[in-house]
Amino acid sequence: MNVRGSFKDARRIMIKVGSNVLTNEQGRLSIGRIGHIVEQIAKLVLQDGKEVILVSSGAVAVGRRRLEFQRRLSRSILHTDKVTVPTNRAAASAGQAAFMALYEQMFAQFDLMVGNVLLTHSDLSSPQHISTFANTIDELLKCSIIPVLNENDVTNQLIANAPAWFADNDSLSAKLATDLDAQLLLLLTDIDGVYTKPPGEKGGYLLDYYSPAIDTIKFGEVSSRGRGGMESKIRAATLASQRGVDVVVASGYERNVIDRLFAGEVMGTVFTEKWEMQALTPRQTCAKANQCKSELHTMSGSTRSDLLRGISEAMIRDAPAILEANNADISAAPEMRSKLELDLDAIKAIAKSTSMLANSPDPVGAILEQRELTDGLTLNRTTSPLGVVLALGDAPEVFPQAVSLAMRTGNALIFYDVSGHARNTYEAFCTTIRTVTHGRYPADAIQLLGREVDLTRLVTQKEDLIDVILIRGSRELARKITDQTRVPVLGAGNGCVSHVYIDEAADVEKAVAIVLDSKATKGRPGCNIGPTNLVYNAMDVLLIHESFPSESRSKLVRALSEAKVRLYGGPNAAVNLGLSEAPSLETEWGAQLAATIEIVGSTQEAVKIINSNGAGTADVIVTENPQSAEIFLNEVDSACIFQNASTRFADGYRLGIGAETGVSTRRIHTRGPAGIKGLLTSRWVVKSDSCHTIQQEMEGKWAYVHRELPSSYDDVDADSDGCGKVSDA
Repeated sequence: MNVRGSFKDARRIMIKVGSNVLTNEQGRLSIGRIGHIVEQIAKLVLQDGKEVILVSSGAVAVGRRRLEFQRRLSRSILHTDKVTVPTNRAAASAGQAAFMALYEQMFAQFDLMVGNVLLTHSDLSSPQHISTFANTIDELLKCSIIPVLNENDVTNQLIANAPAWFADNDSLSAKLATDLDAQLLLLLTDIDGVYTKPPGEKGGYLLDYYSPAIDTIKFGEVSSRGRGGMESKIRAATLASQRGVDVVVASGYERNVIDRLFAGEVMGTVFTEKWEMQALTPRQTCAKANQCKSELHTMSGSTRSDLLRGISEAMIRDAPAILEANNADISAAPEMRSKLELDLDAIKAIAKSTSMLANSPDPVGAILEQRELTDGLTLNRTTSPLGVVLALGDAPEVFPQAVSLAMRTGNALIFYDVSGHARNTYEAFCTTIRTVTHGRYPADAIQLLGREVDLTRLVTQKEDLIDVILIRGSRELARKITDQTRVPVLGAGNGCVSHVYIDEAADVEKAVAIVLDSKATKGRPGCNIGPTNLVYNAMDVLLIHESFPSESRSKLVRALSEAKVRLYGGPNAAVNLGLSEAPSLETEWGAQLAATIEIVGSTQEAVKIINSNGAGTADVIVTENPQSAEIFLNEVDSACIFQNASTRFADGYRLGIGAETGVSTRRIHTRGPAGIKGLLTSRWVVKSDSCHTIQQEMEGKWAYVHRELPSSYDDVDADSDGCGKVSDA
């Protein structure tokens, strides 16, 4: 368990709410925000059995509003300007009763009482005073009364030798949390947590955890609505954490912030001394992966091939342990069996895919194009790893596939387990892989993460830390990540709706075979291990030409029904075939063994429907008519287009590009199954056999020839290691 996961075990919690959270920009109390915080505190007390101590500013702000109103009233009635601006002491005196009355009313809605305790310097001046004060708080908590603590601004004076903890309520909270044996201190403020620079300033970022030995902070201005600033919060939080109290600085503006922190969600900045319980932060994780780049880029292709062969063999050897871990995942989530379940054949298929990558030409450093710029000056464009790949997935086979692809292409991999359902299987695969790579491959080049790391924080890292995000998951996940990140995303953001079109000239036996294979056939032996209906290249929509013989159409529908595929109809098919109408022709059935049927009048109408769906994943025409096939193949705008072949061929293994981690519906960089080439970029290498400068060319000492030279990238021998590598000679 990490530190955030232990918050729920805290028995006594102190919550400090700052003036900026309690008031709005006009200095008035934010009743809605206060009520929301009160509701969450009430839940902690009544449902979770926690002891909650509230340290609350606000009396001065309330008093200032009341006295300002009195001042304006005096001016209008007494016609005098002698009423002076109130001091904090006067404002606190005028506002304390009204402020506490508000808390009393709000907590009374949950049948809870509050007890107000105003502290002076003398109350904490000696162990005896502190003991008396602590006993009072204990008595209140035993009676289920919520103590509301604050400094007594009426009597306290800011004198030279005043205790440091009375400088502001942040410092006071840190002192009280340690004196009252709190296990957790929440400092609710008006920003998300501790930033390395003032929020919005270039180069600043939010810290998940603060370490004074590592993190350097540039502070901004102190708020006009409170005495404390971020500097005081860090000082106070550090003091409390050094005395054994975990502290979180988080935004009181966030909806359900207290509930979410106790649920383990990554919010705010944590101060703790329990570093042995702490997982790496997203930024630290990415930084470690980036540190592997140099070693990975210089590692030979033969070394990476040997490692992949070893991993392939080890997966077969460790199959019993992997299957045992897989059974544990299924036992924990039996409703996910169809998606999670592996068998020996599935592991063999994954191993075969890994072996295929091992035996493929080394893709790193391959020459894509060569050009002689002038005599003695040559240009090569060569392949290069992207750098750090973040892969998201939840199916058991995705992790080993992602590792294989990243290793083959010289990329560091951070793999995030989206759902947590396959975690035991992933860890079993990871153990197998590390037995092979230990001491031969950078350990931080393969990182397996789960929900102990916040996904939002991970995908919103800067582009210099993550180079590409691969998504093997739902359309909703892909769209969510795409909206959140600035890093390029390879995933089916437009969905994975695949179509099979049965032309009027289709052979019925071929049609039945292709449709059943596209929808209801198991995925082995390729990379998509599970049932076809659970992966992106499964048929979702079946389009049938209206002139396709009715008896053949009936045979096709009957075959799907016998395969237990639930059938729905588009507007025409619902009437003609008596089917329940589908939500739309764009419905992606995902994990459901279901399909939509629609009747179309022509090949052009089928093309229009496919292109309007916007998915462009994998689409098929079944026909014996060359003209219809030509129209379909030329006009359908999809990544994978097939004639008389199953949608199942939209797969990295079957297309001969090795393993894959998903499908990209983008039209740049890579499209379709994201295999080896999808994880590579290129760079320009210019070599001179003497010395070449632009000044020489301007002086007429040489002229450009721009003569193309042969490239060996696409014609490399499968057994070679170099793939047309740039020579150092």
